[in-house]
Amino acid sequence: MGQTTSKSAGDGKPKPKTTSAAAAAAAVVSETATGSMTMRIAGYSQTKGIGVGNSINSSKFHAGGHTWYIAYYPDGDREEYSDWVSVYLCLARPAGAAAADDVVEAKFTLSLLSGTYGAVVEEKICTAKKFSFANGYWPSWGHTRFIKRKKMDSRLWSCLHLDGQSFYIRCNITMDITSGGRRCQAATTAVAVPPPDLHRHHAALGSGVGADVRIRVGGKLFAAHKNVLAARSPVFMAELFGNNGGKDQKEAKAAAAATGNGVIRIDDMDLRVFRAMLQFIYTDTLPKIDKGDTAFMAQNLLVAAHRYGIERLKSISVDMIRKGA
Repeated sequence: MGQTTSKSAGDGKPKPKTTSAAAAAAAVVSETATGSMTMRIAGYSQTKGIGVGNSINSSKFHAGGHTWYIAYYPDGDREEYSDWVSVYLCLARPAGAAAADDVVEAKFTLSLLSGTYGAVVEEKICTAKKFSFANGYWPSWGHTRFIKRKKMDSRLWSCLHLDGQSFYIRCNITMDITSGGRRCQAATTAVAVPPPDLHRHHAALGSGVGADVRIRVGGKLFAAHKNVLAARSPVFMAELFGNNGGKDQKEAKAAAAATGNGVIRIDDMDLRVFRAMLQFIYTDTLPKIDKGDTAFMAQNLLVAAHRYGIERLKSISVDMIRKGA
């Protein structure tokens, strides 16, 4: 919105000079407000089949003083697009000072992110759209055909099948705020929350820094941390600290003696399977598995997960087997 000037019929008298203060007061102040929301979709297989036109909505966030949310339709928002995933940016409530039927104009980008590395898999840029609850306008804009479900399954294979079936949808929104004669009230801008990156913190696994126990598997030694192992596995908890987690001093001493010189021996597990389980214990993700090894790894990871009481790894392994991974 630019500054508007007008001329009116007059008597030809010279107009009084406008002072700089008056000019500033009459100027139209233009500012840009931005906001971002990253929405995590967990349990992808459970979201499919919720029905055409049914959405899963993000938490509400603020940009430009307005309240927004993301709507994700895993089965499409209408019958003719039931084999597509639909994604929309929705206006939940205009700014407090605005009327309920005010028009809000915004540009935004919708991105589909891999749950494994946070990489952009699909992205749609929307030019300026007018959001409103008034007649003749729509309170939501986006893409009915955001991505084909088959394409999504293919592009997100690793995180949907190996990383707890989670992925992310991010919306970045930008809008111009204009206000004649006064500076706009500062907008509340949502902080962009990146996807979890615990899986990138592998340094503790390989460096041995702070390691206080070693695990021997197939002739190879792995440095590890008792507290991490115990927190993730009740079996490791009992083996390292006793059944009462170290509260019983006799049990704790017996557990310490059982590990001898600080080495736990695992003689009946494939080295690749143990390496994958150890990464999962530390990062809650599995490493990339070659397609030809997936069935073998899934079956043996299920055995390992049962053995060490790692419930989430059990579920992931069962799902891999069920889907013929």
